[in-house]
Amino acid sequence: MENFSLTDIKRKNRSDVFHYIYGTPGCSKQNIATALNMSLPTVTQHLTDLLNQQLIEKCGQLSSSIGRKAIAYSVIRDARVSIGIEILENKIYIVGINLYGEKIAKERINVRFRTDPSYFEELKDLVFSFLEKYELKKQQLLGIGLGIQGLASQDGRAITYGEILKSTGLSIDMFQKYFSFPCRFIHDSECAANSELWENPSIKDCVYLSLGDHLGGAVLLDGRLQRGITGKSGTFEHMTLIQNGRTCYCGRRGCAECYCSASALLDGQMELEDFFERKNQGNAACAAKWTEYLNYLSLLINNLHMVMENTIILGGHITPYFTDEDILFLRQKVYELSTFRDPTDYILLGKCRIDAVSIGAALPFITEFLQGLSEGI
Repeated sequence: MENFSLTDIKRKNRSDVFHYIYGTPGCSKQNIATALNMSLPTVTQHLTDLLNQQLIEKCGQLSSSIGRKAIAYSVIRDARVSIGIEILENKIYIVGINLYGEKIAKERINVRFRTDPSYFEELKDLVFSFLEKYELKKQQLLGIGLGIQGLASQDGRAITYGEILKSTGLSIDMFQKYFSFPCRFIHDSECAANSELWENPSIKDCVYLSLGDHLGGAVLLDGRLQRGITGKSGTFEHMTLIQNGRTCYCGRRGCAECYCSASALLDGQMELEDFFERKNQGNAACAAKWTEYLNYLSLLINNLHMVMENTIILGGHITPYFTDEDILFLRQKVYELSTFRDPTDYILLGKCRIDAVSIGAALPFITEFLQGLSEGI
């Protein structure tokens, strides 16, 4: 049997009060006391603590036909924020999110990726300019996540495999030294999966496919990301899709990356927006290329579903351009490929389709803060 000190109980109660307000904004002291089975004096003390720590605020009064109107309380949404940066070869996307995972600031900046210290000094300057522009204070910040095209170590301190950006072995120390709060590398596919879980917490078991500039993936079981023994779980991009097919950046041939990524779709000819604008205007070459892409994607989806009979969620930069007709076409092709001819309504578009990587790079700091409240704010 566990023994809890009075301090432990106080922290737990204060955490419960905060989380109740977090999930029920505009609630009263009496609402909290009733829901949590606490005395009014106990609730009052915790409300005072949270107000003093500037984590909650009074937000008006509740209507009442008798007696005094009760004061309503809400969490200060921007009491804490975190920063997420999606690092690409020639640009970055940087966002700030609040305690509700809401995007409160965003910038796209053209900057060429390099593995030398000058890149991270430039990145540091861009972060400070971002904070100043959007009036975000250092004391609000929980951390900075760098979403990168490469596998990161369990602690996020190093890139263990970064063939796309030639970043294998890169240490976070070159960036961390400029900041007093934590910074970490996160695989871009893991970032995108983080965003999807936040937006769709009902999802427990699924395969997540990130259809970005490069293909990526993640496996989610019981609502938790499965990283595998060495962190390589979900690297569907290097499954062989076509034997002796196109050459992949990893050096092998026929990887799914070569057929199901945005890079494969565009072949270096144009931007996504331009491609789909031309396709929608009736460009035959773009239409044929898109059909070819969907055919390859259906092959990958069927293979994955044969291994793990779970929901398959499509996310990443391409998915905002999917139409209802595209999804119907994809489901039909997967149905035709399937041995068992089961319904294919398990194929879903993700809810987080814009800035999924940058948002997902920031979310772990928000999640950890919310989870850690019971240990002392």
